[in-house]
Amino acid sequence: MQQAPEIESDADPTAQYAVEIAGAILGEAPKRATRFQTGTSHFVFEIETAGGGRPVLRLSRRRDIETARSAVYWSHLLRPMGVPLPALLHADLSMARHPFPVLLLQRLPDDDLGTIFGRLSRSELRALAERLAVIQNIVAGLPRGRGFGYAATCDGPFAHDSWRGVVVAHLARSRARIRIAAVVEEGVVDPVEAAAERLGYLDRVTAVPSLHDITTKNVIIHEGRLSGIVDVDDLCFGDPLLLVALIRMALLAHGRDQAYVEDWIDIVRPDAEQSAALDLYTLQFCVDFMAELGQRFNRNEAAIDPAYLARLRALYAGLLDSGSRRHVTGSGSTISRSA
Repeated sequence: MQQAPEIESDADPTAQYAVEIAGAILGEAPKRATRFQTGTSHFVFEIETAGGGRPVLRLSRRRDIETARSAVYWSHLLRPMGVPLPALLHADLSMARHPFPVLLLQRLPDDDLGTIFGRLSRSELRALAERLAVIQNIVAGLPRGRGFGYAATCDGPFAHDSWRGVVVAHLARSRARIRIAAVVEEGVVDPVEAAAERLGYLDRVTAVPSLHDITTKNVIIHEGRLSGIVDVDDLCFGDPLLLVALIRMALLAHGRDQAYVEDWIDIVRPDAEQSAALDLYTLQFCVDFMAELGQRFNRNEAAIDPAYLARLRALYAGLLDSGSRRHVTGSGSTISRSA
């Protein structure tokens, strides 16, 4: 067997490696490998073959091999249930032949929701929300978790014994990232932590499995309809409303029409207590977005867009003020579109 070339354990996959690895898998040298610029963890390339095929090659850092294994696990479990993940064409996680964990996937037609969001009609967005909500219900039919948080399999491991623990850990991660990057002040976390501490709802959430990152990314659209979902490496066991809050924050952060998240809210119909939790989660993600600034993740360097930072600061102030006026930790309503 051909041995993997020597490479440092923390080295990043490159387009050159993508071409070589794709050629070895396909039996022919591809014309080119073009990296997708979305995502923060993996290195994903569109491979253009001589015959016109365009599979997707996903390479991970070697230290992320467990994440690659979990992606294979969820593909095998969720696709037969009707969750539209791309077909897994080839997987090699041995790192004996190739220097990185390798997944070769079907290329779903068209592009991320975030890229074409402005071109979708109001009715198309509503239909998309309804379709994704059905998919969430399919996933929710899996067994409840024996713990809470993000898990690589239905059996865990689970990092937390309560949903409150997940929220607290999420905010602690944001605080740690903010402290390291020093782009925003650490104090932005304080009022959100205080609101979470007072919200008793967090103690009553059960460990419902859900897709947690199908926002304006990882959702592929073709001709106005859902083509499929990508990058499912784990499920979140806890409150499915966390996704709705992430969709809301993603739309706010990028100045998108809030009508799409209003469709989600209309579909899931949260009660007053759940609406208060939704407001809290939105603030939680606003802090998380600020904490990502100054982090390199899977990019060559950490980029900070001053205009984007200013927008997040303004959103944070508006969300915090709206939450205070409507009692985020009580039976308040949802955050207004003007926030």
